[in-house]
Amino acid sequence: MKHVSKTITYTSRRGQELILVLAALWELGSRNSKRETISFINQSGWFDLSRNDLPAYVGSNEPKYHTLLAWARKDGTIKEWIFDDDRDSWGITRDGRRVLDKAKENFAQEWEVLECYLWTPKFKKMMDPSYTPSDADRKHPEDEWEDLLGSF
Repeated sequence: MKHVSKTITYTSRRGQELILVLAALWELGSRNSKRETISFINQSGWFDLSRNDLPAYVGSNEPKYHTLLAWARKDGTIKEWIFDDDRDSWGITRDGRRVLDKAKENFAQEWEVLECYLWTPKFKKMMDPSYTPSDADRKHPEDEWEDLLGSF
């Protein structure tokens, strides 16, 4: 039985990472390695990295966000939105393309791209062409805590 955490929503960190991975795979157009996919996301200026995303993940020597993007990819393979036939081959399936199209449609109608704190304004605009940056954009949760603690 295939299972993905029920907490994966477009506003959750994992949901935002999964949409980033799907979008990158769509843009790349073919199967790529983890390194190529993450490089593409970085070069595209889509991921709004905080300083907490950069240190190595516990038990790893790669940045935390690399590991978390790989976990998002795994969620995508479980859902059959990303191919799972080779160890380091990342590619979007037809269903993955449909999911990304549906996400864009939902952002245009009912979802709030302002809630997606992992995404840069450039990526938010790609997901919702009517998006305009504002003070209503959600911040990284750790940045919100720093704002609160900084007032003491």
